[in-house]
Amino acid sequence: MIRLISIFILVLTNFASLAKPFIEMDLITDKSVSIESKKKDYTVAYFLSSSCPCSQAHFTHLNNLQKMYPNFNFIGFHSHKGITKAKAQDYFSQFEIKFPILLDRELDYANEFAAVKTPHVFIKDSKGEIVYQGAVTNSRNPERASKFYLKEVLADLNNHKEPHYKNVKSIGCYIQR
Repeated sequence: MIRLISIFILVLTNFASLAKPFIEMDLITDKSVSIESKKKDYTVAYFLSSSCPCSQAHFTHLNNLQKMYPNFNFIGFHSHKGITKAKAQDYFSQFEIKFPILLDRELDYANEFAAVKTPHVFIKDSKGEIVYQGAVTNSRNPERASKFYLKEVLADLNNHKEPHYKNVKSIGCYIQR
């Protein structure tokens, strides 16, 4: 009986996530963004935080990756329960971030992806399967990194190869739940 109830709850949870709207407000432009609007083979989802210096250290690196791989859909999520939309907008507007950043104050996306830290990155293929999750680099600051996990995975996928990495422990600040 308990197993049956657990399965029922799991099914309801999955149906609830399908009903979630895919239109969100970009914190940088304050315009609506459709998460699934770009029909690209891969979506790169970053989890960032205005309260995490590790996130800020990665902005330039992430912008460069987006420029290098225009055939990928890049999107950021600001997942932090304790920071208001206005504070997040003030913070992110200070930087020249070239990809949309969506407010995830209720942690819907962080929970859906099981994101733990910022920055934490996930790459989903066109079927919705996660093909990579984890760190951007092996350092809290990409300028001091010796391994560039995300860049290598993007290069592999761009060349239609199996990614060198599937799951690498993320480095950074814990998402405030």
